Amino acid sequence: MSEKYNAALGAYELISKGEDQIILGIGTGSTTDLFTEHFLPKLRKRINSVFSSSNRTTNLLNNFGFQVSDYDPEVNLDFYVDGADEVDENLNLIKGGGGAHTNEKKLAKIAESFICIVDESKIVQTLGKFPLPIEIDINQNEKTLFELKKYSKNIVRRELLSDNNNYIYDLHDFKIIDPNKTETEILSITGVIDVGIFAINKPRIVIVGENSSYRLIES
Repeated sequence: MSEKYNAALGAYELISKGEDQIILGIGTGSTTDLFTEHFLPKLRKRINSVFSSSNRTTNLLNNFGFQVSDYDPEVNLDFYVDGADEVDENLNLIKGGGGAHTNEKKLAKIAESFICIVDESKIVQTLGKFPLPIEIDINQNEKTLFELKKYSKNIVRRELLSDNNNYIYDLHDFKIIDPNKTETEILSITGVIDVGIFAINKPRIVIVGENSSYRLIES
């Protein structure tokens, strides 16, 4: 089986240890899709409700017969399962390659346990080789871009809007030495909806898929 499949398997085996009813949040991406397709149906009898991070994930969940609940900040998720584009040695993440980091972070914030599932290629020493996604209010675009240029001169706007109908920009050529500080700084810029650094709400557990198994890294 693939490394991604084994990472998804690790999340399933972790969650399936209990017997209580659970509330789940599901992220967006190829590894998370494998979890939804192969393992979520096995948990069906225990799932009280399920929350989605994107239109793409909602469509996939619906295809497997799951009714998706509307986001509610007052609800506590037992588990939030999602992938990442990069994971550093302190379990800080870059997320948002699929353009869903704003809604993914909403679910990560209300999760008791954020389980990140990745293959070995996503493990890095320092975040930043993968471009940093930033969602920007479509009405405050120019002013916000001016502020972001202190981090990188190489900023590219994606063609498609986010699920929230905002612009998504990718910051290239930007090494993130202090993820927590950088996340806080960028979030303070007027017009920034959210940034794809997950340092304030980083995962409790990262499951790294290997060729024949998986390994757990806990914070």
